Amino acid sequence: MIEEEALPPQFYRYSQETAVSVFLPILQPYLPHSNSLFNRITAPHNLPSRHCFFGATFSPPLPILSSDPGTGTPPLPEIWTIVFADRSRHAESQIWMFNPLITNSNPLTSEEQNLLSLHTKATVQFLKNTPIPEAPGWPFKPILKFGCLHERITASLTKLCEPTGACPYVTHWRLWNVSTSAISSNSQMEGQRERRTLPEGYSIARVPDDQIDIVISTSSIPRQPETLRLQANVGIMNEEGKLVAWGYLGIDGSLVTLYVLPEYRGKGLATQVAVHLLGRLNRGEFSDLGCFGKSGWVHSDVKVGNEGSEGVMRSLGAKIGWTSSYIWVDCEKFE
Repeated sequence: MIEEEALPPQFYRYSQETAVSVFLPILQPYLPHSNSLFNRITAPHNLPSRHCFFGATFSPPLPILSSDPGTGTPPLPEIWTIVFADRSRHAESQIWMFNPLITNSNPLTSEEQNLLSLHTKATVQFLKNTPIPEAPGWPFKPILKFGCLHERITASLTKLCEPTGACPYVTHWRLWNVSTSAISSNSQMEGQRERRTLPEGYSIARVPDDQIDIVISTSSIPRQPETLRLQANVGIMNEEGKLVAWGYLGIDGSLVTLYVLPEYRGKGLATQVAVHLLGRLNRGEFSDLGCFGKSGWVHSDVKVGNEGSEGVMRSLGAKIGWTSSYIWVDCEKFE
């Protein structure tokens, strides 16, 4: 039962160092629901020069002074929101957020729905009204690009945008969750991988830098070369050294790309890519990229009716979680 008054929450901005130390233990118990934000906060792409944005509806911990041993982290409210943004990524998703109300197994009460709406509105206003003049690309364009939003936050946000037409872009996906430890520990999966051999002359390797262009050209979602080079990936090369299938983990811990060139489909290459990618992640083989798979989960946004991708996810043991959305908000129109 929520005992908080239905008042707009106050957001606080965090330094990156404090955010990592404070937010991760809070988000951990809510995995896999919190997976996208958990991984986005820990991503190696969050360089100091990008001036990423970390915020929450609870205040940062106070310094613990020897003269005042009672000083420290204030009690966590029952309902809260954490948000991350890298608004310098103009062509990609920029913002991830989490609120524990999305994990409720029962439908939200009207009181809970109202509270989630207040938190969602406060998130947009906080991002809109907090200047980051030191960040690349400042002043930013007015479009806020939210990634991997849970269906409950999506419903709140789109309803808030309706009166002024502040959401120019919305897409919906079926989100699948898979435990990376299950990939390595599942003996049946390992046996399948051993039995499914690659065509003669084919090999598995990381995607070569000089073949990233084909990855970008076949993606329906904008990708940046500099981002892809830092993401965990696996590719399958044919006997001529040409990339014919590949998979990438996104900066939010998602299986963001899984693609096989049309003329090479029907050989089980997509499943091989996915199994090797998640298995290597779980074994720490992407640590040189700063990708450690600490959350223990990978999620994937799949279009409803994409039978090929759905089949791959089932073969990995993934389960459907909820509907996720990618939403753009024009903060100049948002009220």
